[in-house]
Amino acid sequence: MELTAYFDYFLEHEVNLNQDRINTIDEKVIVISDLIKADETFKKYFRDLMPQGSYAQKTIIKPLKDKDFDVDILLHLQSNDKWQPRDYIQNLFNVFSMNDKYKKIADINTRCVTLNYKGDFHMDIVPCIKLQGKIYIANKDDNKWEETNPEAYTQWLMNKNSSASGYLIKTIRLFKYFRDIRENFSIKSILLNTLLGARINDSETQSNFKNLPTSFITIFQRLDIFLQSNVSVPTISNPTLISEVFNRHWDQKKYSTFREKVHLYFDKAKLAYDEADKANSIKLWQDVFGDGFPASIEENGKTKAFGILSGNSRPWSS
Repeated sequence: MELTAYFDYFLEHEVNLNQDRINTIDEKVIVISDLIKADETFKKYFRDLMPQGSYAQKTIIKPLKDKDFDVDILLHLQSNDKWQPRDYIQNLFNVFSMNDKYKKIADINTRCVTLNYKGDFHMDIVPCIKLQGKIYIANKDDNKWEETNPEAYTQWLMNKNSSASGYLIKTIRLFKYFRDIRENFSIKSILLNTLLGARINDSETQSNFKNLPTSFITIFQRLDIFLQSNVSVPTISNPTLISEVFNRHWDQKKYSTFREKVHLYFDKAKLAYDEADKANSIKLWQDVFGDGFPASIEENGKTKAFGILSGNSRPWSS
């Protein structure tokens, strides 16, 4: 059974990141932007601080209790002829490490500086420059520039979302929730987003994307078919920059586990979708999404019973 109202409630109240957290992120981005702009080392070169990744694509979901989520920010700078690629990251880290407010939460990484807001989220600030219309991010460890194009990738994903009647982004959130609650496979969000987005054609039949549960099943099935046709880990590239390969986040073992679990849970999801009895369908959907999937809802959208009490129930963050 489709249970459209249940899926809509589930997404809004259990999966989506709450507005208070979104507001907090936006406020912190403004404060950090002001800090970098005012810094003596950077103020001459500062151009913009832009959301990227799940923050820009609106695919961040509410984390499980005691877990955090990541926020990716692109720091657009004018190039400095006196700096090597590693200097951009090191100098950015210095801004935070010498600030009493940030020095205890700042870490330096290969391509970014991370601010760890414990118990909530961590923010990755990625320095980049633009040369001849192309965007490059710095690799501190290799001391080299790496071409990327986050704006083009986000636009590609938004175009796919439009072809899917606006349900791709919502389906990505459901898959990320499904990944996080199951904890028996792992896949980086950039890989997941690309795999799911690539399952959408430029011209789609509306009946496949008439509501959220139907869209979820449509994309889930296409993903399963793709994975079952590839026993060995496939090469997953940025669809807008083929030279950028995302496979550094994967290996054959992780891929095989992901392939196996997708096949297993697609069968469960298809049973839930095809089940004509409402009560049985709800229980089958809970076999996929866990007890966070509502046992019943009222017509006005308020739950009568949120989840089913069982030995497998687990707490969730608010």
